[in-house]
Amino acid sequence: MAHFPHPHTSSRAPRVCFAAGESISFFLAGKQTRGLLQVASTTGGSVRLLQPLNPGTLADVSLHTKAGTVNALVEFLQPRRQGPFVAQAFRFLAFDDDDYDRFGLALQILRNRGW
Repeated sequence: MAHFPHPHTSSRAPRVCFAAGESISFFLAGKQTRGLLQVASTTGGSVRLLQPLNPGTLADVSLHTKAGTVNALVEFLQPRRQGPFVAQAFRFLAFDDDDYDRFGLALQILRNRGW
């Protein structure tokens, strides 16, 4: 069964920051786009890209973690310039239940001792 994350308006999901960035792959219309994950939570995150994507762009994401590979559907939000790169926020739209559990575990591991 699919899991559809919904942010709680009364509190933010705990964020995990990646100082050096963690490699992440997005699949858009059959093409792979790679970036560096900067921030992540159970509801979304921010990725560093060379070229911005249009807000509203949907993509499949694949992230390799200590808890295993996590796949999800994301929607890109408004990009922001950071020198030669673009920081682009995204939100998770859907996970399989196993991927959601794996991602939650990976975030917990990272908060406790590192990716």
